[in-house]
Amino acid sequence: MRDLDLAMKKSRATWKFVVGHHGVATAGEHGVTQELVDQLLPILEENKVDVYMNGHDHCLQHIGSDGGIQFLTSGGGSKAWRGVILPWDPKELKLYYDGQGFMSLHITHSQAKFIYYDLSGNVLHQFTSSKKSNTFGHF
Repeated sequence: MRDLDLAMKKSRATWKFVVGHHGVATAGEHGVTQELVDQLLPILEENKVDVYMNGHDHCLQHIGSDGGIQFLTSGGGSKAWRGVILPWDPKELKLYYDGQGFMSLHITHSQAKFIYYDLSGNVLHQFTSSKKSNTFGHF
């Protein structure tokens, strides 16, 4: 956690993404990972991370609020749970799909576009996030 925090503090990247296996925010069957909520979430918030992506739950989901961290799960490439969804604030739960599918993203200097697809390639959900900066930093 200390190494992640230090790397985030040094980073001048326009976009800050963190990728992990377990969910910090999830309505999936496994539920939130409390250790990550307690230890990782404060680091993500302090360093103004844009996106936390994970797998673990066998579903596709997008949880987020305006101006906050977007929590994206792309775990629909394997078995699907079919019907298991934990209670979550509907204002934050933008997508929950427990069928098979995948997510794509396209990042430019000022915009990131996220698209969720079902197994047949039909678009289930999409959203775009923008940045005012014209520089694309690196770690």
